[in-house]
Amino acid sequence: MLSLRKALEKKDFEVVDLFTLSFSIFRHNFVNFLLVGFLCAMPTIITTIYFPPSMFDLTKIQTVQDVVNWFQNEVNEGFYINLFLSWFLDIIATVSIALLVEGLIYDKIRTASYAIIKTFQMIIPILVTSIITIIIYFFGLSFFVFPGIILMILFMFTTNICALRHTWGIDAIKYSFSLVKPKFFKSLSILAFIALFQNAFIITFPSAPMDTREGVLYYFLSMIILYFFDTYFKVLISLYFLNRDFVTSASLDEDI
Repeated sequence: MLSLRKALEKKDFEVVDLFTLSFSIFRHNFVNFLLVGFLCAMPTIITTIYFPPSMFDLTKIQTVQDVVNWFQNEVNEGFYINLFLSWFLDIIATVSIALLVEGLIYDKIRTASYAIIKTFQMIIPILVTSIITIIIYFFGLSFFVFPGIILMILFMFTTNICALRHTWGIDAIKYSFSLVKPKFFKSLSILAFIALFQNAFIITFPSAPMDTREGVLYYFLSMIILYFFDTYFKVLISLYFLNRDFVTSASLDEDI
């Protein structure tokens, strides 16, 4: 994989190349990637079964007051439990997978246990950075939808930067902005594909009542498959970040 390390420095890979190389990396350390995805998926799947969250119905939301009323009258404990777990475990999965990808780039096969333990050793600054970005997204989405979406794209590397470059807070957000801005539409196309794929999957496997064994089994299997693809997409984003980071660093070294 050291040859890949050099290739990542030379040029920005095309989107198709990123998808292909990500699949190769995913397959190269398949067991550990799968373990990370499975361990981070199971708690959310289980809590969703035992603490079903309130469903957000967009057809009933017309104004900000409708949103406030929904939170006051319809949101249950399951919503908050699953929201927190999804956020926290997604960060754990993102950082752990980024560490596994970086290990392969440097010709080291790291284990899932190593990646998860390493993640918890630096979890506080990563959580702080994530909270800052969530606040920024909230303000962006509060005024108009598009500014919030644009900010989500520009800050897509923030967690990877915290994990692999030991930078956090505003510095991580600024660095993500500097990496994504020159390749904004490329980044948009990657995230749009991921979003469309996940939505298509949800439509293909619609939710079933979970008051029967068959419904619970159906939900469990569909979510496992969804998290399987989510793990691959996290590998893709990590590789894309490393490519942009290496190319940017190499160009700066040439300018000096």
